[in-house]
Amino acid sequence: MIDPTHYFASNDSIAKSMSEVLRSIEAVNHYAQARLLRVFWRGQAHHEWGLLSSLVRSLAASGPVEDKTLNLIEERLLGEATEWIKELSDQKYSDPLAKLAYLQHHGVPTRLLDFTSCPWTALFFATEDYDIVDGRLFAILVEEADVLSKTPEGRPWIKYSTKEIKVFDAVRAGVSFPRLESQRGVLVFGRLPSTTPYRKAHDVLLGEERSLLAEEVRRILSIPIKISHFDPSKGADSISQRVKPPIAVTFRIHVDKESVRRDLAGRGSGKKISPSNLKITHQHVYPDVGGMVGHSKTLTGLRRQLMIL
Repeated sequence: MIDPTHYFASNDSIAKSMSEVLRSIEAVNHYAQARLLRVFWRGQAHHEWGLLSSLVRSLAASGPVEDKTLNLIEERLLGEATEWIKELSDQKYSDPLAKLAYLQHHGVPTRLLDFTSCPWTALFFATEDYDIVDGRLFAILVEEADVLSKTPEGRPWIKYSTKEIKVFDAVRAGVSFPRLESQRGVLVFGRLPSTTPYRKAHDVLLGEERSLLAEEVRRILSIPIKISHFDPSKGADSISQRVKPPIAVTFRIHVDKESVRRDLAGRGSGKKISPSNLKITHQHVYPDVGGMVGHSKTLTGLRRQLMIL
């Protein structure tokens, strides 16, 4: 069985301090600037997790996933949502992608992947939980034309090529929510990946690298990207110039997570590595009732019966 870490391993980089996290972020940004590409980031709290949307992850739990199945389930969800949710009768939700953005925001499984234009927000999500395991950052680099600031009509992604992804800037398109704004969030989508471009991973049983089958790729990735080799020590040359966009890189966060959260929040007496004008906490990334219910110190104390008055 191939798992995500077998695929990530050959191109993985490990940041062992906040300074190394900063170096990695700067290396990606410098590379993107040199090639006139846009960068978007995603943080995941467990380095062993694949880059999978909630809907693909749900479907993969019961067997191989194909575009036909994904499209059908998505169509059914959109139909049910239109009948069920009164708020979706608002004109701004008239197109399917706007509806999917709404459903994603409210926890319904979709093909969309949450990314952010702010690497430090992504770092917060990579270190928000699971304190005893490494987190992981992903960066995708795309051309400006692949960033959508208007909601397209219909479901054009059904006919995308298997090398094409789009980044939906929902806030600019007028489909906005407090969390999405605070997180500087965008939504990434495309068809499922296929066997091309070729992806290899280490097969533990065989003791060697081998090409991945489409079914194996789709248990690791739900969008058609290929992870490129990334060496942050090379700055603007950290990624090969021969790679064509969309480009994706990843690196592990092997840093004490509490210390990262403290740095992002601007707490403590040590030198702050993240931008001095930036403060990222649960209150910042979840500025709504749901965020308060989940992360309020008072409510957390009540749940744990540890209230200190």
